[in-house]
Amino acid sequence: MRRTIKKLFYLLPFLGLLAFAASEQVEITSDRFEADERTLVTKFIGHVHMKKGRDELNASKVVVYFDAKRKPKRYEAIGQASFAIFMKKEGQLYTGRADKLVYIPAAQRYELYGNVVLREPRLERTVTGQKVIVEKTSGKASVEGGKKPVKFIFKVEENNASTHR
Repeated sequence: MRRTIKKLFYLLPFLGLLAFAASEQVEITSDRFEADERTLVTKFIGHVHMKKGRDELNASKVVVYFDAKRKPKRYEAIGQASFAIFMKKEGQLYTGRADKLVYIPAAQRYELYGNVVLREPRLERTVTGQKVIVEKTSGKASVEGGKKPVKFIFKVEENNASTHR
């Protein structure tokens, strides 16, 4: 029991550090938690659910890398990553999935890798590819296809002037 309490107190500084990410509280739940004070790396393993503001992420594993000031500098979600991201520029929602998702808080940039499916439900748009970069503040996105081509699916409403004469 004492060992468990000592380990918990050792890990508490890492848990507290997560609250400073981009001035929004970060909440992470998982089956297992590991921290390394020396390397400033924490790992959340098994059924990971992460929430930061309105953004949500689910994955098999999330690794958080901290800088020397103990602020999160990089999040990596690995294995069956699914997400909901609210863009600041126009308030639009992106949902989707990828094999790996990387979030860089300082740049507010999401990098999605492997079998990426990114949807914008409001405009009924979907893009698939092997690498997608989304900049949260500007709303810009870029997509690479890799071995498979990029696929972009969207709905077009056309006014047919000839039927209204």
